[in-house]
Amino acid sequence: MVKFEDVFHIGIIVPNMESGMEEISSRFGVTWPRPPGPAEVLARTKDGTGPLSSRFVYSDEGPPWFELIEAVPGTVWAAQASNIHHIGAFVDDLDDEIERLIAEGNELEMETVDEQGNRVSVSYINSDLNVRLEILPAAMREGMMAMLGSS
Repeated sequence: MVKFEDVFHIGIIVPNMESGMEEISSRFGVTWPRPPGPAEVLARTKDGTGPLSSRFVYSDEGPPWFELIEAVPGTVWAAQASNIHHIGAFVDDLDDEIERLIAEGNELEMETVDEQGNRVSVSYINSDLNVRLEILPAAMREGMMAMLGSS
């Protein structure tokens, strides 16, 4: 089960990275490292496996951090009615949590995979409620917290 204390960020799709950073900074007083990082992953969706590429940035302030992702039409990162894209959390066992969530009727929208098709880290789970959950293995916590400047 995802525990509330493991929620560490809120992902928001923005049509343009620079204007999105400016608007969220203006609203919430957060700052951003520069430049936004590239998100280039090999991902499997219901349509098959292929590369996905966008730009992303996490706020300097957190937890929880804001993550902005530049929209990519036709992908899991496309603009949507609510641009809050996901809530991200760490889980102890990624495979077990994905299987549990699927068994509860959720959909595995995307998962990052290696060249052999093995699940490696980030997975998006969604449901009819459209509150997407991004789950990452707990083994990534230390590296993510170091990247975000928190321990």
